[in-house]
Amino acid sequence: MAKVGQGDDRWIVQERKDGTNVHNWHWVEKDALPWCKKRLQELVGDLILSAVSDDSPGLRILKVDSVEGDAVVNNRKNKIIVGYELHVKASWEGQLPGDAGNGRGGLEFPYISEENYDEDPELLVSTSGTAPAEAKLKQELLSRGKKVLFEKIAQFVKELRAGGPALSDSSEGSPAAASESKPAPKAAQATSSAPKSAAAAKPSKATPTSGRQHISIEEQFYARPADLYDCFTNSQRIMGYTQSPAQVEPKVGGKFSIFGGSVIGTFAKLQVAETICIDWRFNSWQEADVSKVTIILEEPQPGTTILKLEHTGIPEEDRFGNSGVLEQARSGWQAQIFQRIKAVFGYGI
Repeated sequence: MAKVGQGDDRWIVQERKDGTNVHNWHWVEKDALPWCKKRLQELVGDLILSAVSDDSPGLRILKVDSVEGDAVVNNRKNKIIVGYELHVKASWEGQLPGDAGNGRGGLEFPYISEENYDEDPELLVSTSGTAPAEAKLKQELLSRGKKVLFEKIAQFVKELRAGGPALSDSSEGSPAAASESKPAPKAAQATSSAPKSAAAAKPSKATPTSGRQHISIEEQFYARPADLYDCFTNSQRIMGYTQSPAQVEPKVGGKFSIFGGSVIGTFAKLQVAETICIDWRFNSWQEADVSKVTIILEEPQPGTTILKLEHTGIPEEDRFGNSGVLEQARSGWQAQIFQRIKAVFGYGI
């Protein structure tokens, strides 16, 4: 993933200095990585995993060495959507009972992500040497010490999914205080009436919304078709105008993910500089709701391209029961993609 701000289930509206965002009506996007680094250090740094006794080695985390990856919190009307993929490394030290020896080493969580938020993350433990004492300490960490460590990681994930730095900027106070005072909205729940079980927080697999809607847009660009084709198939160019992570595999059957995973899909057809077809959905839709996007690029005269968009199969509402999905998609295409392409790459008038 990229290091820039990440989108979410709705098209991102950039903050403006000449206006206000009353009650977070527009999406507020916050880079949560600095908060993650600070919070993990608070929770895990200098953490006692076990106290040395006659029958138990003493173990503790020295510090969190690094937190790499991406974490973004989005908030609109107090609906929280988070996206994160983190690689965490830390150092540990331990002492065996009596004078049996001591040792140090490292540990890492290679993949803490929203995809496995309700599971214990993978834990890798290493030692600084090959002494028997360090091998025993490593085994102790993997057998009993990790329970304490997993509890802290679970607390961190809960706070992040509750809003993390986004809530700390609101009148509710810090994320920890907010979670204690009242149930904070989970990223995938978004409304207080949504089910509170971990399973319910995942996308619903209910039948698709019955109503289907359609968008047709024609837009003129001062660019060659190949240039515009790259704007939908080249992840670097996409990140350039969305200012958020994008991952694309420009081949039939390849994955398509923009705005940090808020819009996902699969390429169904690709003809270089001519046609792009994508099975497309917002992450806020029900899993069964998949729309079809067809982009046709025509060049009536050199240097001028007419882009024709057909977006069909748009549901009437998202999985949270919010209507206005059609207008969300229409304004998103025009304001968050087409106008940004023109502004960033100079393809406008």
